[in-house]
Amino acid sequence: MDRSFKRISVICFLLAEAILYYFILTAGGDIFTVCAYTSIVLCFLFALLFGVKNDPLIAAGLACTVGADFCLVVCSPIQQLWGMIFFLGAQSFYAAKLYLNQKNRTLLLIRIGLVAAIELIAVIILKDKLDALAVVSVCYYANLFMNIVTAFTQWQKNKLLPIGLVAFILCDTVIGLQVAAGGYLPIAEGSALHDFLFMDFNLSWFFYLPSQVMIALSSLQKE
Repeated sequence: MDRSFKRISVICFLLAEAILYYFILTAGGDIFTVCAYTSIVLCFLFALLFGVKNDPLIAAGLACTVGADFCLVVCSPIQQLWGMIFFLGAQSFYAAKLYLNQKNRTLLLIRIGLVAAIELIAVIILKDKLDALAVVSVCYYANLFMNIVTAFTQWQKNKLLPIGLVAFILCDTVIGLQVAAGGYLPIAEGSALHDFLFMDFNLSWFFYLPSQVMIALSSLQKE
């Protein structure tokens, strides 16, 4: 593909995402829903059209993200469990990509052990509040965390992916605490943390869309 065409495509992609980002952070209702979902579909299409030959696993992960956001943004009522299953699929594809970069079986076994340990800790902490959503969410979050650690060990190969994953986990930390405040953890209304989590600003998407844009752009980097 001609370099100048690819450069122009990247600029157009970033401009389109910047416009959508503005409306995501300032609008509500149907405008938010349309702009939010369109922005994620656009990330997937960009990776599919321009990065799939170089990095098909990034495109596959973004395809899962499109599915997750359909469940969490478009569907009414939202389908949290299915959304988290799709997000777990996305992190699985990113984990596969990172493993194939190194093919270190020792690190893979350590990863599996740590994820299992985190799940066990969650089971002990949540006890009777444990449900399918909690199990999938903890597994997803643990894999995202491990992907961040692994991605930073491969910093010289791809700088955008680890940064994108950090923004991703910041978004998910906000959402996770918001969900936890609904019954999993005792976060009192009126507390500083509760007020921060439920401020009149879309804090989760402030982190989320930049994370997906950086992940999509990371598919262009040859490793």
